[in-house]
Amino acid sequence: MTKVEWCDQYYIGNERIDREHQAMFELVNSLQRAIDDGESMQVLESMLEVMAQHTIAHFQHEEDLMRDHDYPGYTRHKQCHDRLIQKVAKLIKEFQEGEAIVMQSLTKFLADWLKHHIKGEDQKMILFFQANHFNHDVQPSLRVANALAANTTH
Repeated sequence: MTKVEWCDQYYIGNERIDREHQAMFELVNSLQRAIDDGESMQVLESMLEVMAQHTIAHFQHEEDLMRDHDYPGYTRHKQCHDRLIQKVAKLIKEFQEGEAIVMQSLTKFLADWLKHHIKGEDQKMILFFQANHFNHDVQPSLRVANALAANTTH
């Protein structure tokens, strides 16, 4: 079973983005529970659709924020988003074609990607916003500062 746990190191300091990230963790975990419980293909497809819709909306929010503040890493960050969408679309297609084993690899892939992306690209974006004093978008807290410090020392 692939389970992804939310912890302080994933906070980036933007309340909306943090809430969306937490929801993505829960969606991955819900999908994994459904797989483990032997839910039907229809249920799993429905869950994948909800996850895809949420992810696309989340990416749009991040990309709007980056464009609004002329984030210099926008192109690279958007490419990461686009690659994830392409990879997930490919895995979903394989699942729909009857390759049930794909579901286990999909949840592991999503969990790993989500953790890596937040700790990498998303935190780079937030550090840029903080350095440029976009405080209305980023509300750093002691928890965020500690999480960022922990990630830069590893």
